[in-house]
Amino acid sequence: MDRKEFLKGCAGGLCACAVGCIAGSSAAAETAAPADWRVSFVKQRYAKLLETLLEKVGEDKLVETLHEVGGYCAGTFGPALEKYHGDVEGFAAYIKTVGSGDLFSYDRATNTIHASSEERTDCICPLIGVAQKTPKVVCNCSIGWHQYAWEKLLGRKVRVELKESVLRGGKRCRLDIKVLDEPV
Repeated sequence: MDRKEFLKGCAGGLCACAVGCIAGSSAAAETAAPADWRVSFVKQRYAKLLETLLEKVGEDKLVETLHEVGGYCAGTFGPALEKYHGDVEGFAAYIKTVGSGDLFSYDRATNTIHASSEERTDCICPLIGVAQKTPKVVCNCSIGWHQYAWEKLLGRKVRVELKESVLRGGKRCRLDIKVLDEPV
């Protein structure tokens, strides 16, 4: 992946463990050029930056910051959020084809959206890498992404709960998005 593709694919920077800004497929990976050494270089430095920020500003501030960055990234999906306003299934299908490939189901009885990736060994965000020992706090970026996206889409407040994460030792990333009965 060259630098332009990288930047074009993830306008928000840090986001999207659960949704991601770069779509990938195994077929594309098989035909792609060898990995660019700069991607590993950036992942290593980014992991160190996050570790340093965690030490210097503390977990609470870093959680807030990552949550905000995730919301920023979700905001880059603005046209889709407008197009699918109120349509959980339509937006879920859209994300499956152009985003992370995550699966969504909406349990109307509990008013909860369940998000789940397929099994994987690394975070979908191109800046994050399990091998680089990225701090687990970075999952708050995905929480921020989901909160912003679903609140914007539904016009209701949501509470996002991370259930499983690759960065936290899981086989996939899973989140529950509880739609609350409060307007945004």
